[in-house]
Amino acid sequence: MKIGKRKLYRVIMGSIFPVVYLITGKSFFPLMLATFFLALLVAMEYERWKYPAVWEYITGKGKGIFREKTGKLTGDTYFMLAVFIILFFPKDISIATLFFLVFGDAGSGIIGTRYGKREIFKGKTLEGFLGGFLFNLIIGFIIYPFLNISLLLLITGALVASTVEILPLKVNDNLSVGIITATVMLAITLI
Repeated sequence: MKIGKRKLYRVIMGSIFPVVYLITGKSFFPLMLATFFLALLVAMEYERWKYPAVWEYITGKGKGIFREKTGKLTGDTYFMLAVFIILFFPKDISIATLFFLVFGDAGSGIIGTRYGKREIFKGKTLEGFLGGFLFNLIIGFIIYPFLNISLLLLITGALVASTVEILPLKVNDNLSVGIITATVMLAITLI
């Protein structure tokens, strides 16, 4: 169950940023954490490309936490870049979006891998979409009392994040989900 381990790792590590932002109310703390982790990930990316044996060692020791085959950058690096939406969007939208990015990815990955039968796009299934949407709704209802945004906006954000997750975009979904979801949520608040 490599995907389960990898998604659990992502949920735990990825939730740190919106939780810290929620608790402190200040963007400084999650941004400093993100800067630190991004620097580590960039160093790891360099090692991965320069010394492939190092990456093989890390993935071997990570026991399913890290994907053995990745693209130009790992999903973790794209996710860490997505944390910087905090700089451009209101606090509550940033917090909700980061939670959707983390939980929607986990839900779609776990449910889609285990139960996915009806492929919508290459490697993306209806069941994965529904799993991601369900996980997003659950986290949305959990964080709702702590945010100053409407429940309808949270539900819309959950749907947008889940939809972007399955779209065959050229940009990695760990980055595109955050940017597009936050943009749509902000646009709705401005209407």
